[in-house]
Amino acid sequence: MSRQHASERATSALMRPLRAGHWHWVQGKGYRKAVLLRAEALRAPALVQLVEIPPHTAVPPHYHKTSLEVFHIIAGTGSMTIDGATHQLAPGDTLTCEPPQVHSAANDSDQTWRYIVFKTNVTEEDTYWS
Repeated sequence: MSRQHASERATSALMRPLRAGHWHWVQGKGYRKAVLLRAEALRAPALVQLVEIPPHTAVPPHYHKTSLEVFHIIAGTGSMTIDGATHQLAPGDTLTCEPPQVHSAANDSDQTWRYIVFKTNVTEEDTYWS
């Protein structure tokens, strides 16, 4: 029988599957989101969420005073504008947005745009609509 290092045992004890379809969706301005992991599970002031933007819908400009966001596209296409620069994004693309950069998102396609958002330095009520 092989020996496991303490760090390997600790990591494997924390692993939990997140089953698709068991999320609680919250409606936002032009999008819906489901929180996949909260700060307690990540052991940091961070958050992981799944965001969906329906076809021909946009999320208005907004910013965060403390949260850094990393967007990783998993399905569909769309654009994000950050401080006036527009980026066309497709599955596999990743984009970061630092506080207090003003950003928005738009789905001009005929299919739902889905992406994962990794947020660090998360604080309550940190979304400010422009």
